[in-house]
Amino acid sequence: MFSSLFNSEAPFWRLMSSLVDLLALSLLWVFTSLPLVTLGASTAALYDATARCVRQGKAGALARYFSTFRRELKQGALLSLIFLVAGFLLLIPLRFFWLAVVADLPGARIALAAYAIFLVLPLGAFCWAFPILSRFSFSLLGIVKVSFQCSIAYLPVTFLMVLSAIAAGLVSALYWVPVLILPCLLALLWSWPMERIFAKYTPSDSSSEEE
Repeated sequence: MFSSLFNSEAPFWRLMSSLVDLLALSLLWVFTSLPLVTLGASTAALYDATARCVRQGKAGALARYFSTFRRELKQGALLSLIFLVAGFLLLIPLRFFWLAVVADLPGARIALAAYAIFLVLPLGAFCWAFPILSRFSFSLLGIVKVSFQCSIAYLPVTFLMVLSAIAAGLVSALYWVPVLILPCLLALLWSWPMERIFAKYTPSDSSSEEE
């Protein structure tokens, strides 16, 4: 009984190890994303460490996070700038639509709803871009292109990812405690459909997968 209790491979200790990884990776993501320009590299690192280590119950999640963060820092920074500028431009019409709704202008609510639906694709591309960055070797424009293609081709998955990201953002804006675990939980949730999709485009042998 006692030998199984102190066995590191026992279910209890494996669960504790996963919880520690969830907390550590979430906090790392928050701190390494603070400059904003590093948001891409930190998100790619978070997804990669979560999908490859936390989800599979493997050790070395933190080491993998830092390895991926360093590897994707340059391209991730450029992608971050692209999406941040695009996000700012997309928010400008949203503000005007919202002001029109507040002013109770005719058709304003319909226009706002239509624009919100339109935003699913660029927001979805943002959600797809950094997991793709962590897994595949594309040029900068190639990642943007493939992200939009995945956003359209897997629209139900895209919708769920965008919805969960918005919900997590709202919860984190209201309460600070969920920030301690939500980033990694979100990456874990996304990894379930994403890994099945990525498996279609990656070699099955382990050596190619590591490359």
